[in-house]
Amino acid sequence: MKKLFLFILFSIFIGFAAQAHPASKVIVTYKDGKLTVQANHKVKDAADHYIKEVIVYVNGTEYKTLTFTKQNSLEMETIVIDFPEYKEGDVVEVKTTCNKFGSKTGKLTIKKK
Repeated sequence: MKKLFLFILFSIFIGFAAQAHPASKVIVTYKDGKLTVQANHKVKDAADHYIKEVIVYVNGTEYKTLTFTKQNSLEMETIVIDFPEYKEGDVVEVKTTCNKFGSKTGKLTIKKK
C-alpha cells in the first residue's frame, strides 16, 4: 500500500513538472536604443502558463521590472524596452520567471556600434 501511495504521489509530481517549466532560452539583443528580450517558452495555453515577470539588470543593478498576466504567443514572450542610456561594456542581464515554475536568465554585453 505504501509503495502504491508513493508511486501515485511521484506520478502526480512528474505530471506537474512536465507542465511547469521555465523558458528554455532567453535571448537579449540591443539595437537603436531598444533592448529586445525573447524568452523561448512553449506552452499549450498562454493565458494559464506564461512568463509572469521579467527583470532587467544593468551592471548588477535592477533597471526595470515588468509583470505579465499572459504570454503573447504559444511559443515565446517577446518584449521591447526603451534602453537609450547605455555605454560600451555595460552588462545587461535579464531574468525571466514562469508563473508555474522556475526562471531562466539571458545576458548581453553592449558592444561598440
